[in-house]
Amino acid sequence: MAAIDRGVILLLTHPEQADALRHDPELITPAVEEILRMLLPASGAEQTIGLPRYANTDFTFDGVTIHTGELVMLGLRMANLDEQAFPDPTRFDVHRERNPHLAFGHGTHFCPGASLARIELQTLFPALLKRFPTLRLAVPVELLRGRDELLAGGLVELPVTW
Repeated sequence: MAAIDRGVILLLTHPEQADALRHDPELITPAVEEILRMLLPASGAEQTIGLPRYANTDFTFDGVTIHTGELVMLGLRMANLDEQAFPDPTRFDVHRERNPHLAFGHGTHFCPGASLARIELQTLFPALLKRFPTLRLAVPVELLRGRDELLAGGLVELPVTW
């Protein structure tokens, strides 16, 4: 799951956020939502991935007319960085209270596995931080490579040490 890669990197590169999570277990829910919202801080990974959809009616957006049946690529990851929805959108903040991210889609295309994914992540990250308190990246984050061939993204590998 790409969210595990993203969460590990975000927590290891933001030790103050990891410490906040260690000291206040109640932060796990907003922390997971923030991990889901953020982009993977690795070269090429999931930054431009779009979800393919077909227009079910004609509409005009930003001066461009889209006709019924035409392919539209939705940039959900980039929508999660919208400054109107997220103050300081590129900042990773486990205390973020309002987090209407689109990591699982929206409406009729909302991911049916979202609840299970959230439970898994809410279980994994506190356990990981507790079990490996000295966990750290084994390589600089700049050397991490994204799995661009997968719609969900993720990393080719995530070398860590403790």
